[in-house]
Amino acid sequence: MDHRSVKAQFRQTGKITFQDSRGKVFEWLSAGSNPTGAGGIFLIHEVYQLQALVGNFSEVALDIVEYAPDKVIFHSPPVNGFGNGVNSPGLIKFALIKSPYWHRLLFELRETVVLRWTEKPEQPVLMGEQPFPLQEKGSKAMELHADGKVKIIHT
Repeated sequence: MDHRSVKAQFRQTGKITFQDSRGKVFEWLSAGSNPTGAGGIFLIHEVYQLQALVGNFSEVALDIVEYAPDKVIFHSPPVNGFGNGVNSPGLIKFALIKSPYWHRLLFELRETVVLRWTEKPEQPVLMGEQPFPLQEKGSKAMELHADGKVKIIHT
């Protein structure tokens, strides 16, 4: 996959549709055009991106995110009033993507994106060479607060 063309398409349209090697179809949307996450999952490639989404996390909370497996979706209270437009009354979902293939692509985009599962894509689908680490159903979930309070969510 040519990262430059993917990045150019994302900058132009604010959306990319993928199909991973297992056949799962999903979209990555610009977080700027989807300020509340639109029911999706914010994808980050570095822990420092958390501050814009959830504010300052304790070292314990940051370690939990950093060392958790790729398949964990975190639910956390969002930071309110930040310039990124994330302003939600409930918990937002986010995941740190560490799988080398998908991490590199996120890194190339240089921004937080929103993952949304889709059945019928509106635009051409790009084929991913590897399985995407998160699953629509069956991923592990954890509620995590800035102070390190943790709650395992059974899905």
